[in-house]
Amino acid sequence: MLTTLIQETLSDEAIIDRLLTIVDPQTQQSFLRTHAAQFDERAAQLLKTRADQLMRSDVQTVLRIAHLLIDLGEGTRLPVARALGLTTEANALVAGGLGDYYRAVECYGQAAALYGSLQRPSDRAKVLAGKVSALAFLGRYAEAVEDGRWAAQILQMHTQWPALAGLNWNLAIVYGRQGDDMAALEKFDQVRDFYQNLGQAGEWFLPMVEQNRSIVLRNLGQFSASIQASQRAWELFAQLGQTAELARTQQNLAMTYIVLGRYNEALELLDGASQIFLRDGRHADALMVELYVTNCLLHLRRFSEVLEKCHSIQARFAQSGTRLEIGQALLNEGVALAGLQRYAEALGSLQTAHHYFCQEENAVWAAAAEMERATILLHQANYADCLQVSQRCMEIFQMHELPVRRAHACLLAARAALALHDESYVRQMLQDVFAISDHNDIPTLAYQAHHLLGDLCRQRADTEQARVAYDRAIQEVERLCGNLMVEFRADFRADKQTVYEDMVDLCLTRQEAAQGFTYAERAKSRALLDLLAHRVDLRIQAKDDRDQQDVAQLMHLRQERDRLYRRWESQTDLRHRGPTISGSPTNHPITNDPITNEEQLKILAIEKQITTLWHKLLVHNADYARDAALWQVYAEPVQAFLPEDTLLIEYFTVHTALVVFLVSRNSVQAVRLPAPMNQIIQLNQLLQLNLRSVMRSGTTQLPSLTQNAVGLLQQLYRHLVAPFAEHLTGYAKIQIVPHGPLHYLPFHALHDGAHYLVETHEISYLPGADLLRYTDRESVATTASIAFGHSFAEQLPHTLHEAQRVAHLTGGQALLDEHATAAELRTVAGDCRILHFATHGDFRNDNPLFSGLALHDGWLTTLDIFSLRLNASLVTLSACQTGRHVIGGGDELLGLMRAFLYAGANSLVTTLWAVEDDATAAFMELFYAQLMAGTTKGAALRQAQLAFLAKDERSAHPFFWAPFFLVGHAGAL
Repeated sequence: MLTTLIQETLSDEAIIDRLLTIVDPQTQQSFLRTHAAQFDERAAQLLKTRADQLMRSDVQTVLRIAHLLIDLGEGTRLPVARALGLTTEANALVAGGLGDYYRAVECYGQAAALYGSLQRPSDRAKVLAGKVSALAFLGRYAEAVEDGRWAAQILQMHTQWPALAGLNWNLAIVYGRQGDDMAALEKFDQVRDFYQNLGQAGEWFLPMVEQNRSIVLRNLGQFSASIQASQRAWELFAQLGQTAELARTQQNLAMTYIVLGRYNEALELLDGASQIFLRDGRHADALMVELYVTNCLLHLRRFSEVLEKCHSIQARFAQSGTRLEIGQALLNEGVALAGLQRYAEALGSLQTAHHYFCQEENAVWAAAAEMERATILLHQANYADCLQVSQRCMEIFQMHELPVRRAHACLLAARAALALHDESYVRQMLQDVFAISDHNDIPTLAYQAHHLLGDLCRQRADTEQARVAYDRAIQEVERLCGNLMVEFRADFRADKQTVYEDMVDLCLTRQEAAQGFTYAERAKSRALLDLLAHRVDLRIQAKDDRDQQDVAQLMHLRQERDRLYRRWESQTDLRHRGPTISGSPTNHPITNDPITNEEQLKILAIEKQITTLWHKLLVHNADYARDAALWQVYAEPVQAFLPEDTLLIEYFTVHTALVVFLVSRNSVQAVRLPAPMNQIIQLNQLLQLNLRSVMRSGTTQLPSLTQNAVGLLQQLYRHLVAPFAEHLTGYAKIQIVPHGPLHYLPFHALHDGAHYLVETHEISYLPGADLLRYTDRESVATTASIAFGHSFAEQLPHTLHEAQRVAHLTGGQALLDEHATAAELRTVAGDCRILHFATHGDFRNDNPLFSGLALHDGWLTTLDIFSLRLNASLVTLSACQTGRHVIGGGDELLGLMRAFLYAGANSLVTTLWAVEDDATAAFMELFYAQLMAGTTKGAALRQAQLAFLAKDERSAHPFFWAPFFLVGHAGAL
């Protein structure tokens, strides 16, 4: 059959069609030999035309065509075919997104030389027009412009207008990479006009022109025009079925959204673009997307992720020799290091980036690197140098007509000038920033400008105008947060707390305690509150087809992580209910957390992949982030939820100093505390040292340890309670809302010299006062209780007895060892009034998403708990450190407690430090006996603590009774 086909007489088009269907190289060569006589220049040109049509959709086939043409040129002595093949290969390496610019320049050069030897200047000029683009990516701008000028003259002389349009296109790329966006826009506009005048023949090129115009329009601060250009390109590419160019349009639109603070939409677009590029084998394009992702992650303050990505990006760009992109990756690395306050390393990265940009003769990017250096100078209080550098950058950005970059330079200069008390200059700079931010509606600029204006007004003692400015700044911050996937909000708010602190401080100065309390609550990242208020779904699930593969991969990784973790932990000897993976002697090179062996390294790597995939799923399904009306921040009516006998005490840190708000049903008062936060932290560190010593000490040492602990708790009381102690009179119950490091303190154990605070008051805790309304829900569960007891391979034998006693006292069921499974929990959790966990626990300060409780079939982690749906009035976690958290930006508490409250628990009893197995079992029996006698949850916990205090000298040490604390609703079951 094949022989019959080869002997047919075919048209040029049919030959090309047949040739492209042959996969086997030998058969292909045989076919070429058979039809060599028919392969003239026209046939070769038709083959190249076919490649041009496939360039944006099937680059691998384009490369195959290129190599066919090269072979054809050698086999038929048709040099034009070889030139066409070399040109096609070069185009694939550049326009096809393969990114091998060195090889592209070589191919273009060989093709140009062939056309030169054939005395075909017009064709040589067309090849050089393509070479301009490859030279631009290698930073060889002078050579690119020189080749471009020669080619332009030849193409004009021979009236080769389409080729001249392509040349102008590539020259626009050169100007853009040099930072001259106005010149680039002028060239792109010329190209657009040309293709529009061509009518139908130019339709294929118009979307690519619009796509490139969108980039330079964004750089020039013309965001509406940039978005419109992207949308036009999107529509045209969709009509043409050009998926790769659709992806490129997505990434360009994403970069515009990043500038405008629409981060969630940007991440969605970038992820979609990356998937398309990788599927098509366009690895250079996918690498550019990775670089753009780091830009977005910098805004989200996810600095560790940026560092990891930038290390990989630099190495891969180095292979293609693209210095501009290497410099951009180094710049992002420097910003991330500065965000982690690793200033010496940051300056090194910025200096190297600046060197690359200077080699590229790119003044704009060099100024961008200098801007980041000036920011570090500001942090180091080197205000004069910061002002000088930022002013130089302003001039460069002004000269290149880059308004948004100039506005950021103005802000930096204004901050330095304010520190130098040059008020008139600050006003001048702010006027320029407001003009740009208001015209383009850029909240990232607006919140900084209003905050700075507030500082300026306050410096001039104009407290009313300062209040207005601070409030506007806070509105802009909250608008930005509303555009974010909820789990990214804590990190994002970390460097934006200052404006809330300034506002609270101002309110107290103006004697407006209630307003100060409102802003202190708004300062919290509110992620948990938003999760509860808007019922955001954090479960691992595929909501559409695009998520199916990610969900499957995530579930596989979780199984592998569980397998490795259980193998590692089986080697651990427990003395109490919770060693952590981070309890070993050496440090992980990325997380800087302690590790012991290769298995732990594997576990950490898998956990990182799981976290990334989960966040990706949440970004995909963050529909709420597109509706700003859903996320308007307002103060909850806290006082209405406070009983008459309850005082809410909320702490708040204002620039290292402490403020306490005393909130009752009828009043709000504020008291400034004299002790700085660092002094409180030092005392708590000494207390923790005492607590850790108890487990290693004998009975003879315990009295002195108790005396030392009481002394430390007395000092903490003097600093944190004594200044307002008279206000506690008349209140039987206290609800405490700590702030920052105070979350690690046992307030109920603070000592006034005669009594612990728990001896005089019933104490409970809340992450934030606004959560009051969400923890006072009536449980509709019908099952009394289920107690999970797991002895962790018999290393914690008292857990089984504890679970049995709790089940007996509450009239419920005990699930022990092999029956205590996460699978069983998922079955019964939604209909259980009391859930009790007597297990081994693991607090993970390096990644709180994997803090967890050990059950027979694996670990119940924070991530798993987000997928539960509870109706529990009470959840008790009697393992170690189950109430400890990583404190994220905006005082967001990341860990098990937050996950259980999100899942539907009204209250939790958790632990602040490692607890002893037998003492914990005895304590829990006392607690549940009181609870089942009809007392409230808060009162039952207090009575159990008082009973331990009175039990004997050993149990009286706070180590044994004070780790337990109640979070949430303290009333009856």
